Amino acid sequence: MRIMGMGLGAAGICAAILMASAAAMGTLGTVQGVRLLAGFASLALALVWSFLFVPGSIRMNSPANAWLLPRQRRRMLQMTTVYWLLVTAGMAFGIGHWIALPAVALSVLGLALLCAGNKHVVILLVLGGNWPWLSRVVLPPAWGDAATGGAAALVLGLFVVPAAMWGLRWLYPARGDAYIARRADQIRRVSHFDQCGVDKQPAPDGMAWHGNLAFYLVALRCNLRRADPGAMLLHALGPSAHWTAWIGGLVTLLIAGGVIRLVLVWTHAAGVQSLVGWMMSVGPALLALTIAFSTAQYGQQLRRTQGEQALLRLTPLAGDAAVLNRRLAGRVLRQALGCWAALTVAMLAVSLLIDAGPDALLRQLGLCSLAGQVAMMGLLGDYANGTGGWHLMLGLRAGALAGVQALVAVGLGRLTGTTPWPWLIEISLAVYLVQLRLDWKRMLAAPPAFPAGRMA
Repeated sequence: MRIMGMGLGAAGICAAILMASAAAMGTLGTVQGVRLLAGFASLALALVWSFLFVPGSIRMNSPANAWLLPRQRRRMLQMTTVYWLLVTAGMAFGIGHWIALPAVALSVLGLALLCAGNKHVVILLVLGGNWPWLSRVVLPPAWGDAATGGAAALVLGLFVVPAAMWGLRWLYPARGDAYIARRADQIRRVSHFDQCGVDKQPAPDGMAWHGNLAFYLVALRCNLRRADPGAMLLHALGPSAHWTAWIGGLVTLLIAGGVIRLVLVWTHAAGVQSLVGWMMSVGPALLALTIAFSTAQYGQQLRRTQGEQALLRLTPLAGDAAVLNRRLAGRVLRQALGCWAALTVAMLAVSLLIDAGPDALLRQLGLCSLAGQVAMMGLLGDYANGTGGWHLMLGLRAGALAGVQALVAVGLGRLTGTTPWPWLIEISLAVYLVQLRLDWKRMLAAPPAFPAGRMA
């Protein structure tokens, strides 16, 4: 809920500032503004519904509750149906093309099923999300046009109601032996999304996680041999807050860029080229969000691992308590800056692989700089009093500050007759240096961070 509130607040403030500036310049009409607002509100509702309501309601629909509260399942079916209809209609209105209604409806349903622990729907979501270019690569040109046109949307619309009925019954099945047999595995998968298992700790799983864990174990053994107190402070937060957790994501990003490069080499269809152009206009903002949320795990793990932190304080590997904050701040800052640099380089490499021009590379670098500055705002703080890490008010301040920096960069670009991206890079880095100095002093003046939240 902290991450979602922070993300939605920051995105809402940035969207409002950009919409106000576009309306002031006369490039945004009233109808377009209403559509953007409806689309953003529907997207926010979809995220809240999928990541908060669905996992909680899945836990409520237990076999015991089915006997104690016979009408609970029917009421959850009604609420979920209303949510689905509102989100689908709002997002389709925001897009402005009602031909997208079937795809939006099935995507919203698929996201809910994914958060409810369905392990097969991810394949359909990946295929559906990439169908516009997959159809043009795999199918002949005539078939590719038909597979993405109005006839395909009509055929897809015929499956909306049956898919919704099946999906709702899968979300909230009637009591029975089959449901009891699958429930344990489903609850384990639900815990991957709401990060709230039985022991209040996330339970990552899968090939990517085990690959990252192998690198983490190597780093842990090396730090144990060195007996470095600063390094051991980070290990108290667990593998999720270690730099090795990003290895799988970086490799996946580079592999995706390589696959797109091969597709461009093998296929010269106009549809594929236009799709890559659309990706270059939208992709940088989406990739920059990865950097903006790259420091969220530190605050989360500090709040989740108070027991591990207390045990580490009892060992000689914790070092002197008087310099604990300095060591922790230095290690966390060094690791976060390294991840920021690695993600930026990887994103620029992917942009180069798909033949991005100088303007696109500069835009990507500007967005990565701004996103990194935002990410560092939730890194250092007074963790002993529970005020460190991301929270709703900090997310709102980060969004407002990012919006102001963007407006200043646009203004300077207009005054000088240049593109705003170099100005955005310089402004964000200057703001970060000032912010780092203030946050560093505040963390060093705070009580020892371990165990976090003990003085709250």
